[in-house]
Amino acid sequence: MEQKRIVDLVKDDQVEGFFSVRRREVREYVRGQFVSLELGDASGRVGAVMWEPDQFALKELEEGMVTKVRGVVGEYRNKLQVTVSRIRLAKADEYRLEDIMPHSPQSYDERKARLLALRDQIADSHIRALADRFFDDPVFLDAFLKAAAGKLWHHATIGGLSEHSANVAELCLRVAEGYPFLNKDYLIFGGVFHDAGKMQSYRTDTVIDYTDEGRLVDHISLADNWICERARTVEGFPPLLLTKLRHLILSHHGEREFGAPVVPQMPEAFVLYYCDEIDSKMGAIERIRSRQGGYGWSEWVNLLNRFLYFGEPPEEPE
Repeated sequence: MEQKRIVDLVKDDQVEGFFSVRRREVREYVRGQFVSLELGDASGRVGAVMWEPDQFALKELEEGMVTKVRGVVGEYRNKLQVTVSRIRLAKADEYRLEDIMPHSPQSYDERKARLLALRDQIADSHIRALADRFFDDPVFLDAFLKAAAGKLWHHATIGGLSEHSANVAELCLRVAEGYPFLNKDYLIFGGVFHDAGKMQSYRTDTVIDYTDEGRLVDHISLADNWICERARTVEGFPPLLLTKLRHLILSHHGEREFGAPVVPQMPEAFVLYYCDEIDSKMGAIERIRSRQGGYGWSEWVNLLNRFLYFGEPPEEPE
């Protein structure tokens, strides 16, 4: 049986294939215990339930495992749900990671070229040297290019962090065309590095999820620390300039209630905040739009507290 992608599943499909376990919970019901799951592949995620779990499902199955699943697609609360009849741990040679994990639609080399092109536009020698301290480090650059920008909401893919970072920096530069007083070097640096801490905040082995450091320290603090550490290696780095760059990173969530240690107080910090908002929202909306097939009404989107409308389906040619 050829494996269908999650995004292509429909009710009554017979399922046999390889999926990562994004969530697993053993629950009680009148007949004993059952296992509630969320399964994922590169195309999306789907709820699942195993009403007659074996010992593996009850005792050994863990979140993050890649498993071979057999079952049938049904519906629960107007959403697709797989009723699992069999599940086991997948062998390493039975699946490809690119089929399990979502990847940025842009290639590694495309994203790298965009970032380096942005770096090359920096005119200030100190900011350029600081950016070089990151991008001339092959370990950092490789990890940055492979990192995700989110767990579920926006750019939650392998490579999503570098895609999002380049998008934000480029949006900032477009805004600066209309406001000549804005410092483009600040905007490039802030756009590229505002979320850099996420490369250590999320693990991206078989699922995208928070690391302990991501939950306990958070990506904003991580990026701020790295910028301070690497600025110390740039001879004569001006203290006030470092303070301004740190402010861009520390304020990019806009409001304290959204996790910003400080609110934007520089013109460039306002631009960075709003451009980050635009790209994160558009990244999430595009994901929802694609799942909808590009038209019609979405399901209720909890994080936006609304439905989304994508227009009428295209007319078929006569």
